[in-house]
Amino acid sequence: MRLSLLSTSVPRAVPLVAGLAACLATVAPTMPAGAGPADELVVTGTRLAAEESKLPSAATVIDRPEIEARNDTGFADLLRDVPGIQVVQPGAGGVTQLFMRGGEPNFTVVLLDGIRVNDPNNTRGGSFDLASLNLADIERVEIVRGPQSSIYGSDGLAGVINVISPGGTPELRASVEAEAGGDDFGRASLRVSGPVGAGGFSLQATTRDDGEAVPGSTYDADTVSARLRLAPAGAISGNLYLRYADTAGTSFPDQSGGPEYAVWRELDQRSAEDFSAGGDFRWTVSDVLAVEGLVSRYDRSDEYDSPGIAPGDQVPPNGADNDLTRDNAALRVTAAQGAWTATAGVDWQREDGRSEGYVAFAPDFILPNSFQLDRDILGVFAEARLQATGALLLQGSVRHDEPDEESGETTGRLGAVVSLNDGRTRVRANVGTGFKLPSFFALGSPLVGEPNLKPEKSESLELGLIQSVAATGEVSVTLFDNEYEDLIDFDPDTFRNVNRDEVDTQGIEVAAAWAPAAALALRAHATYTDIDVKGSDRVLLQRPDWRGGAALRWLPADDWSVDLDWLYVGDTVDNSIPTGQLTLDDYHRVDLAVAWQLLPALRLSLAVDNLLDASYEESVGFPAAGIRPRLAVRYDFGG
Repeated sequence: MRLSLLSTSVPRAVPLVAGLAACLATVAPTMPAGAGPADELVVTGTRLAAEESKLPSAATVIDRPEIEARNDTGFADLLRDVPGIQVVQPGAGGVTQLFMRGGEPNFTVVLLDGIRVNDPNNTRGGSFDLASLNLADIERVEIVRGPQSSIYGSDGLAGVINVISPGGTPELRASVEAEAGGDDFGRASLRVSGPVGAGGFSLQATTRDDGEAVPGSTYDADTVSARLRLAPAGAISGNLYLRYADTAGTSFPDQSGGPEYAVWRELDQRSAEDFSAGGDFRWTVSDVLAVEGLVSRYDRSDEYDSPGIAPGDQVPPNGADNDLTRDNAALRVTAAQGAWTATAGVDWQREDGRSEGYVAFAPDFILPNSFQLDRDILGVFAEARLQATGALLLQGSVRHDEPDEESGETTGRLGAVVSLNDGRTRVRANVGTGFKLPSFFALGSPLVGEPNLKPEKSESLELGLIQSVAATGEVSVTLFDNEYEDLIDFDPDTFRNVNRDEVDTQGIEVAAAWAPAAALALRAHATYTDIDVKGSDRVLLQRPDWRGGAALRWLPADDWSVDLDWLYVGDTVDNSIPTGQLTLDDYHRVDLAVAWQLLPALRLSLAVDNLLDASYEESVGFPAAGIRPRLAVRYDFGG
């Protein structure tokens, strides 16, 4: 493992890093010991929940107040402000792709209340439809970057995103919200929460119509989710989770050239139903020992029909009707004694996938593209944390996964956090490995599948520095180097999936936050990513070298808030069949959100997406939505 970034990419990034640090350093004196932004308990990327400052890996937490303040249209927009993440969404109904530190979209584990929702049936190799998430159903989002297979097993090559639903409240509360905007955008939600004995419950129901901001691209999402927290005894507690989503959308096919260049004007038609249910418990046996367990099920049924892409017969009409079931169960024991905390356990996962697909090379020449596969994976794991000294924390994890009919995979991670200057300076470092089993589509498709594909693998090295500045400021700088091997790709010569590419992604992430006054908060972030496809001059699509942004929150009065967000994305390379490979220009985008608490129970908000009406494309031929105002009203009951 090497980190050549130290000698290649850093010179380009140093001015940006230094500039951000200097801006914060000049506005106020050094932070006194014990002051600074509030730390948050993170439960993602580790089985030993810890404050964010004690995690060796880079993590970002987005809580409910920030979600409400930003007032984004959807989950994909919420993630655009996170360092290291590039989101591409060619219209509301198109396939949303998330690239974490330059990795493939299916290299990130997506969890809903800890329940894995990646789909190995789809042609994307196991990604998740981020557009199906409604923001009103989310209390908190935790994002941890870097390999996570030693915690979550397969799929954890680049990182993990855990979406957490609201919990119960001490008093019975309810709220209703309705929103309408340009391009026929509409959204409505109902939230109810309250106590249940020593625990609590929450229930959310949301409907959303994204309208048609991009020609041909539409998306509807209806979701219902619930959470019940139980505490039947002082030493025993648990949670039950439930979520159902019904989605439908239309779009010009991916790589068709979109509404600008597509030769055929027919649209993709997609619909899906997602159901997840699970439960967990914790039994605190003593001050030293605890037993924890969980069970979950995830069901997804989806279907799509695509008209294909012209010119030529490069992508003929195609479609599929897919079903996926995933069951999971885990049990572990955690012990804490002095400076040590450790956990070990076992988990089991079963995936059962079915696809009934077709490819229509001609009206009278239709080939089936169907498969049915299943697999069981047994995993054993251990993780430990040692507060070696007051300033040094060590953490490591190891896991072995044994899929049926395939070779086992062992992954690990080792990290450290060093605290200096009474906690004002923190240095963190970690190394880790990850793997991803081939998707069912990559293995089983009769047309392109290859049953002998090997798992994709990753190795990662990460170094980070976090410096507290002023009384309420913080600057962080993270260097990363990820090496991916045996990446699965389509070989046009053999018309089969193959393992061949080796890719190295290196980069730097910078983030800064400062609250110079109680009524004013500032944030900034920037990411540089250098991607090298070994032995090839091929450029990976839709991944810019540079991206960044800034945000301002101002509270001009007790009942008013103003949020202004600026996003910059550098030029990217993309491809469509009508145009071939093109370079898309960089762009700047500004969004505005204003909220007024008119009455204690009544809140009005106005959001303006793309405030300056920037003209740009995230995918070839798919123009971004123009300026769009949205007006919302919310009424709260109880509390």
